[in-house]
Formats: sequence, C-alpha cells, structure tokens
Amino acid sequence: MLSDLLDEIERQGPDPVVSLESFFEGNDDPGSIGCNLDDHPGVPRFYAVLRAVRERRDVHGVWVGITEVLGPDEWPFSDTVYVVTSAPSDQVAVWTAELQPDEPGPDEWTPEPPARLKPVPAGARVVTVCWD
Repeated sequence: MLSDLLDEIERQGPDPVVSLESFFEGNDDPGSIGCNLDDHPGVPRFYAVLRAVRERRDVHGVWVGITEVLGPDEWPFSDTVYVVTSAPSDQVAVWTAELQPDEPGPDEWTPEPPARLKPVPAGARVVTVCWD
C-alpha cells in the first residue's frame, strides 16, 4: 500500500493528488494529516468522514493533496483535501467540522487547482479543506 502510494506520487510529479483509498488504506500515522490538532480524531475517523462527504449527491470527488514525502518507510504528509462539489464552501465546512479544519478555502483558484482535479464538472467548484 505505502509503496503503491509513493509510486503514484512520484508518477504524478509536482502537486500530486491521490484518492482517499490511496492515502488512507494502510495508513495508521496520525502525523500524516491533521497533525496540528490537539484532539486528533484518528486516521480512521478522517477516512470515514471524508468518504461520507464523497458519497453525497452534490459531491463529485474528494482528493488528498500530498504536501511532503518524508521517506520510503514513512507515510506522506498532507495538509489539504480537495472537495469537488456544487455545494458552497460553508456547507463543506459543516460536513468536515468534526475534523477541525481551518476555514475552507476559496471557490476560485489562483493559480489553477492541481491538474488531476480537472476538468471540474459544470456547476461545481473545488473547495479546499486544510489543516495548517
């Protein structure tokens, strides 16, 4: 699992974005996401909440942005999740509140969102959820 994830990250090059399954399955490292939280809900809870968001009718996808690759035996670090949705940012904030993210990012991008997220379906936007 980890080796497959690292291969995918390397294949993508700069600004890699991976599926929830790629990032979370086999991941038991709470330092891999939300590491700044005082009361970390746990990696399995992050995965469960983000899968529930992805299953919503008004969501087209949920992706994990890889911020840093630490080493061949360590899980990569992410501080960003991208939600492709027709819902407004404040609704995404409600869906992810349990994970204690910062305020969701802008619905408009400067620069463009990572290439893997394009094309964004008509009527949808990329909402950034992050832990800084």
